[in-house]
Amino acid sequence: MKDLIKQYLDHGLSRRQLVSGLSALGMSTVAAKAVAQNLSPVAQGAAPPTAAAAAPTAIREVEGNGGRLFVEQLKSAGVEYIFFNPSTGDHPIFDALVDVAEIKLIKGIQEGAVVAMADGYARASGRTGVVVVANIGLPNAMTQMVNTWKDQIPMLVAVASIDQNALGRDQWQETDHHELMTEPITKWFWQVQSTAAMAETTRRALKFAATPPCGPVFLSLPTNTLEEHAKTQVWERSKFDVPMRIRPDKDDVEKAARMLIEAQNPLISIGDEITWSGGQKELIELAELLGAPVAGEMGNLGYWSKPFPTRHPLFIGTVLRTMRYPGKPDVLLNLGNRWGEFAALGTKLISIRLDPASLARGAPVDLGMVADLRLAIADLNAAVRSMATASTLKQIADQRAAKVRAYSAQMAEARLAIARGLSDSSPVSMERLGIELEANLDRDACYVADVDSGKTMDPLMAFGGDDKQYFGTGPNVLGWGMAAGFGVKLARPDAPVVSVVGDGSFLFSGPQPLWSMARYRAPVTVIVLNNHSYNNERNRIWNSAGRQFETARDMTCYNGDPDVDFAKAASAFGVEGETVKEPSGLKDAFARAKSATVEGRPYLLDIHIKREGLGAVSEWHPPYSVADLRTRKV
Repeated sequence: MKDLIKQYLDHGLSRRQLVSGLSALGMSTVAAKAVAQNLSPVAQGAAPPTAAAAAPTAIREVEGNGGRLFVEQLKSAGVEYIFFNPSTGDHPIFDALVDVAEIKLIKGIQEGAVVAMADGYARASGRTGVVVVANIGLPNAMTQMVNTWKDQIPMLVAVASIDQNALGRDQWQETDHHELMTEPITKWFWQVQSTAAMAETTRRALKFAATPPCGPVFLSLPTNTLEEHAKTQVWERSKFDVPMRIRPDKDDVEKAARMLIEAQNPLISIGDEITWSGGQKELIELAELLGAPVAGEMGNLGYWSKPFPTRHPLFIGTVLRTMRYPGKPDVLLNLGNRWGEFAALGTKLISIRLDPASLARGAPVDLGMVADLRLAIADLNAAVRSMATASTLKQIADQRAAKVRAYSAQMAEARLAIARGLSDSSPVSMERLGIELEANLDRDACYVADVDSGKTMDPLMAFGGDDKQYFGTGPNVLGWGMAAGFGVKLARPDAPVVSVVGDGSFLFSGPQPLWSMARYRAPVTVIVLNNHSYNNERNRIWNSAGRQFETARDMTCYNGDPDVDFAKAASAFGVEGETVKEPSGLKDAFARAKSATVEGRPYLLDIHIKREGLGAVSEWHPPYSVADLRTRKV
């Protein structure tokens, strides 16, 4: 009986077929009709009572095969791009797109690159990235879905899977229950049960992906559901959108405001949920109103954005459990930072988050609120202003801010002095590159980073506010940066886009994103920081003082021999490029890259970067030759 009811709810059976099936199981006709009647409101989820009053175009009937129903639902939801790598089974989707001008196809030539392109687009546009890839290529796609999942980016990933009638037969490219492999890194995963359910399931997936806290969803589209015909409804996004613009409780806001006003040494910890909620201006207002130091996202590990201007005098860098400055805070206000709740013992912790699952997950919270960050910070600003006179607040803020400004100025001067001392080293130092990037990038540039540069380059550049916008990944799964840079450019075509990747990241992704940049004439500047090594991994490994450290033998991290010429690799894909080995060549190289992108062409710079840290000077790696294994040489 359960299977019959499930098929009915998934629109695999008509009402008459349900009644017949229940009768065949021994249920009376009257009882069977009663069951069908009770289930009708659920099964008719595509036609709520408000549908009759809806605008004519908001809900419309469409007839066609499953591919057309999938495309028409995406179109009605306002989807503008489908990022894809084709397979045979999904041809009904692309057949339908022949006559749909509203949706553009963006092709990638490897599934991981396709997902990273959609991910970058989603971060920069705030819209759901839609991906269609080959069923057997799903594991490739999942390598980049980890970034999407951990950073809570909205995405729909779909594959055309095997015909439902052939399930379980171990056919060509078939894996049993392949959708289950996506469970740990998706908000929701599902297989469309029938052609009639195609549009409904698609909009449900879009809703889950875009409802904060956002995340990727996975849909399996069996080939028979794509090929068979049905008539069903498609809805505009307004009919299933769930904005989640939730305000916090008034009493909790007032309690938090009082704690912050009365604090002796407050600290504000910030995270990506502020960026997603669009609360950057409200955050600056709050920090200046309280005169409180702000910390959180400079380390680019665990964060993908920089919602507070990094050159603001109240910004002090990375939030840590124990901080040299401002020392131990008595009140820590955590705003949208999943890594910002680790308060020192004795510190009062206020945490406001979009994500209730992450709030208070690993640390005790004295006052927790689930709310939209922009609205919550605005309410907090209003509450603070209502509890003290303007002159009193100014006195408190001035006293606090004076100390913070002095510290941030001192640290900025020290960082710049160190960077200038390294500026003439050869190969190019990360610090010199940071100085050059800051001097040469436009203020409205989008900076897409897939490199561990939080302690070297990033502090020398200005991000956030009216300056460059930063895009990275929290979990730092390599191979994201070049493809994501393409997605960011697609979302913001008028802004200069610079994608900065390590040589390791380039090798992880391969040159495949360059193919898409060339085909679609995406003027992105790609900068490869080439130190022929997994430099950071080697430093972390050797810091353990194990046998590699004792013997000065790098068993794992040297990437030279062969030395990859990334500029030549780019030229094979139709992308211009050049190699820069000396700091004196940086300025002119940046000028040539900018000229190319202004003219509408991508450009790659292969910049040789100095290896640093333990064992950096060594090029030793385990000697091994497969050719020498041969016993017969022809």
